[in-house]
Amino acid sequence: MSENKVFFRNSLLTVARQLSGIAIGLGTAMVTARYLGTTGQGIYSLAILLPTMLMLFLNLGIEVSTVYYIGRKEETLGTIYKTNVISALVLSLVSFLIGTLLIVFASDALFGSDTPRGILFLCLSILPVLFLNIFLQSIYHGRQDFKRLTGVLFFSQLLTLLLMCLLIVVFQLGLLGALISTVTGHVTTLSVNWYLLRNNYGLNWKSSRFSLEYVKKSVLYGIKNHLSNVATFLNYRADLIMIALFVNSAAVGIYAISVSVAEQLWFLSRAVSMVLFPKISSLTSEAERNRLTSVVGRSVLALSIVGGIFFYFLSGWFITLMFGADYAVGALSLQLLLPGIIVGSLERIIANDISGRGKPGIVMYVSFVTVSCNLLLNLLLVPRFGMIGASIATSTTYTLSSLIYVIIFKRLTGVAYKEFIILQQDDLKLLAGYFRRKVRAVG
Repeated sequence: MSENKVFFRNSLLTVARQLSGIAIGLGTAMVTARYLGTTGQGIYSLAILLPTMLMLFLNLGIEVSTVYYIGRKEETLGTIYKTNVISALVLSLVSFLIGTLLIVFASDALFGSDTPRGILFLCLSILPVLFLNIFLQSIYHGRQDFKRLTGVLFFSQLLTLLLMCLLIVVFQLGLLGALISTVTGHVTTLSVNWYLLRNNYGLNWKSSRFSLEYVKKSVLYGIKNHLSNVATFLNYRADLIMIALFVNSAAVGIYAISVSVAEQLWFLSRAVSMVLFPKISSLTSEAERNRLTSVVGRSVLALSIVGGIFFYFLSGWFITLMFGADYAVGALSLQLLLPGIIVGSLERIIANDISGRGKPGIVMYVSFVTVSCNLLLNLLLVPRFGMIGASIATSTTYTLSSLIYVIIFKRLTGVAYKEFIILQQDDLKLLAGYFRRKVRAVG
């Protein structure tokens, strides 16, 4: 099978996983929204934000480095495996200590006075599991083993949803049930990762070795990408923190649902980006890199625009149907987020292309600019306009970031704007031809 066909197949496989993830994610959000209420939903969103934030702030880009160096074939899998495990445990310990200090001295300021400290400490307990999962799953990613990677992610989401239905709906454990479900889902996923890596790649503790040299090399490459990911995370979640500071937990809950629904538009760009990064890392031809990213970028943007139109007109009806009348006020926030979400799909493609070319520093600098803009706009707009202000600030920042990436990609590659922004007739023919072959194969 040609490399282009493999790329297309992997992309479709990941898209299918993302679509199933959307269904499961919306089901999970529906359960928490309806059974926890707006305030409970807000507390849950803020509580799980703590370990997620710490893991993202302190992972040093090792996940991205793993994908990059496996693609380059510069280290053995055994070395990467054992080094990643030890790194995950060390970083999770540091993260736990920092998280404890944040809870003791700044929990009211960061998470609101109505978020219990006990809930926050419970969420901290999953830090080692979060680090291990993300570092181990990056091995599948680097190997371009998307069948197992997407399978593990699907299993994790599905298990969490089933546990929430059991503990929240049946046993009516409320917020505690939601958190136990989340923790159990992550722990079980880690067990699956251990099993798959041992049985499919032959990776185990005794036959692998730790490499301090690889740690240094991994951090050196990953730190720029890591800093950009930190800035991107703040870009994506500064609005929630600002609403918690200036409004209340109920507003956080409503807004979190609106953001969750709007971000489902990113399912395609997330799926394709997951496949694109290791592919770009392994390519040596600049012309092939440019062609691949151009086709992917313009196709994803076109589909995101179509999806965004549907989201805009159906948002109010959909939110009320899925999450209840209490969340209907969030429809306007969702609509205001859509322009930034749509153009942000192209940004994700270009950013992964640039990182795959070994230039994560560019991504880092763009992220710093956009997160500064986002924080400033949120500080100006949220105290006065609440959720609406957060939506405007976030959408404006996503749009600005996308425009910057478009200009950078043009200057970096020399590819004309229309080549990676405007859908071409050949793209439709390529997709139609692929599905015709699949139909014939089935027949």
